[in-house]
Amino acid sequence: MIKLIALDLDNTLLEKNLTIAEKTLSLLRECADRGITIVIATGRLYYSAAKYAKQIGPSTKVLCYNGCLVTEADGSPIFKAELTPDIMRRVADFAKERGLYSQFYLDHKILVEKVTDGTTIDPDLANTTAIEVGDFDGYEFSPSPKAMIVAKPEEVPMYQAQLQAELGEETYIAQSQPYLIEIMPKGINKAQSLELLCEQMGITKEEVMACGDNTNDAEMVIWAGTGVAVANSVDSLKSVAEYVCSQERSYGVAEAIERFCL
Repeated sequence: MIKLIALDLDNTLLEKNLTIAEKTLSLLRECADRGITIVIATGRLYYSAAKYAKQIGPSTKVLCYNGCLVTEADGSPIFKAELTPDIMRRVADFAKERGLYSQFYLDHKILVEKVTDGTTIDPDLANTTAIEVGDFDGYEFSPSPKAMIVAKPEEVPMYQAQLQAELGEETYIAQSQPYLIEIMPKGINKAQSLELLCEQMGITKEEVMACGDNTNDAEMVIWAGTGVAVANSVDSLKSVAEYVCSQERSYGVAEAIERFCL
């Protein structure tokens, strides 16, 4: 019996227009009414995750920044992890040396040298503001839940491998979009944080359904008793999922809920 549903946002729960399909929203509310806990499990920042959590219902929990922050439905923190200023400096230097855009987070706001196309393509910007510091050289960083680098999709594997070689022992590196490299504290991913939440709630992994679409969802999909990949998922996620939906995005989530939860 499924007692908790963990859902990635972009390209999973959300349609291309960044909305939840009405059918899926109705099914999630029905699940919540039956006592199933819904968790938004996303790489996005807190304000974006909370926005969609509130649409589902007042008991929906949030796991954001790829697991670096987990909160109760009211926003009170359950778990928190952050990159150190030293690692942030090294990420900023790595990006600058290669002419790449990088961003960090401060008080749930986007921290950048200057707002560019790399900032404006981030859907989080619709739910928060950007802090421009002018130049990361000499900037005194405060801890951030994660860092992001934007690169051409065809170059992402190369840069990700280089970052892995430089920071792999100290960070967790993944993708949520073809053009994004996301850097989190070592040992932090959606699965690790979801497991902590479930332990607190007395829920076993066999009672969890997790849905995703990209590599940053892989650990969560593998860990959950019912791991689901929506139809538009990358092949590497489909290969580790217990169930691959016939439908994409939000309608794939609805398909999984009808099959496993209701």
